[in-house]
Parts: sequence; C-alpha cells; structure tokens
Amino acid sequence: MARGKGGGGDDWGKVLGIVIGVGIGAIAVYYLTAGRGEVDNAALIPDDLEGRIDFVVEALNGQFGKLWVDRGLDAVEIYLKGILPWQVVALIGVIYQVEQLSKTRYMNSQAKKETAIKWVRGY
Repeated sequence: MARGKGGGGDDWGKVLGIVIGVGIGAIAVYYLTAGRGEVDNAALIPDDLEGRIDFVVEALNGQFGKLWVDRGLDAVEIYLKGILPWQVVALIGVIYQVEQLSKTRYMNSQAKKETAIKWVRGY
C-alpha cells in the first residue's frame, strides 16, 4: 500500500528531533565536563547562556548544598554519556582537552582545530 503525501514528513520530523536531542545532550555534557558553575570555563558555550546555567546551579547549591548538586549533576553527566553516541562523547572529550591545552600555550583557532583533528584521527 502506498503512503500518502504527508507520510514522509513524519520521518524527517523524527530525524530532526533526534539531531536536536543529540545536540542539546552534547552541549549539556560539554558544560558538565568543562567545569560547571565556574567562571570562564566552557569556551564553546556563549557567555550569556553559560551565565544563566551557572546562575541556576548556584541557586541549587544554595538550596540543597554543593555536594548534593554536584552528585546530581554527576548522575546527569553519566546518564547522558550513556545514551549519547560514543563518537559524540569522545569528540566532546577531545574538544575539552584541546581547550585545556590552549590555556597553557598560545593556540589560535586554526591550531586548536588542527590539534583536535589530529587527536581524533589518533596521530
């Protein structure tokens, strides 16, 4: 039986939903990896967005205590790393390591990109 005109659009909606979900998950893992709640830590997240997230984390720290919030965020990080594709998690790890390296030596954006590509390829 043939599909009607509207049948194919649902598939694209599902694919778009998955891509958006993976993107949001990747941003969340990067934020959690890069040092949540600290100033100037997640270089790839715009300062305005990171500041708002940091504000929420600080409010949670005040309400429940830093230890409990850290444990909760650790659990979220572990869960997200378990459901995201391993390639995405590995890429986030490489990006974070390159950002850390760039703090100890001068690297422009091209040098960061080349270093990340070398690390991803394994040489």
